[in-house]
Amino acid sequence: MEILWPALGICAIVCIVFFALAQHWQRLLRRHAWTVQRLTDRIHELEAMDNPDFRRRLGESAPVPLEHVYNFTIRFTDHFWKHTLAIAEEDLNFIRTHASVVGSIKLERWRSHTVATVTEILPASKTVQWQTRTLDFYPDASSGSEVLSLWQLSLARPDGTAMSPPSLELILRGRYLELTSHRISLGNGNGRLQATSRNGGENGSASAHDESLLLRVPLDSSRLSEFRSHDPLSNVENGNGQSGAGAGPANTNETSPGNWQAFYSNHDEDLGVDWNLWLRDLSKKAEWERWKIIETAAL
Repeated sequence: MEILWPALGICAIVCIVFFALAQHWQRLLRRHAWTVQRLTDRIHELEAMDNPDFRRRLGESAPVPLEHVYNFTIRFTDHFWKHTLAIAEEDLNFIRTHASVVGSIKLERWRSHTVATVTEILPASKTVQWQTRTLDFYPDASSGSEVLSLWQLSLARPDGTAMSPPSLELILRGRYLELTSHRISLGNGNGRLQATSRNGGENGSASAHDESLLLRVPLDSSRLSEFRSHDPLSNVENGNGQSGAGAGPANTNETSPGNWQAFYSNHDEDLGVDWNLWLRDLSKKAEWERWKIIETAAL
């Protein structure tokens, strides 16, 4: 009996130790099994990325990237009103008092659509305020809806008839900004604008002057190369008197990824129109940030 009790105590201690070790190894194996299962699921997810259906669903759920940002301003000189359009003083006073003149247009071109922000002002109003309109434009080539009217200006006071007064219109047509005139007849001999019928000329007949293109500004950097100039806001933005990326002279390499910012301008004395265009090519910006290509600013 004296030997039996110590033997039973030793067996109990050994059983407790084995039980504790078994619990520990069970928890360890369970954790390893969970880790292996997680790794297997991750591998299956990575393999699923090669599935075309999965890529299509991923592309549909991902946000549409912003590709280009345009800031466009236009200014009409007295030559434009008095000589190009030959507007009489009475109609010119009407425009100054009641017409909404465009101040700037911002175009955000996404991969699927374009967002246009139009800022207007009433120049001779006693309560001068900037008015902002936002337009979402989804072009559809199949239905022919590829034209967006951004701004329209009536050039004469409505006379209460079915005739539409002559007007100016700024539209977005594909990759161009176009300034067009509607129903303007300049050959009447008295310097007054003549309103024409919505269906034809002054007396309802077809008119060759019903709509005419006055100005076309491309929104493609290759077509804008001849209008490239120094950005007047670059010194203000940098604060050090040096040009920013893409704000160099007109002979700067357009294909360089560092030139994701560009400024274009033109002064047409014959037409009497000045316009400026700031272009931000975000696809080139992404390439610039990816490769960190550093270009020396031209002196």
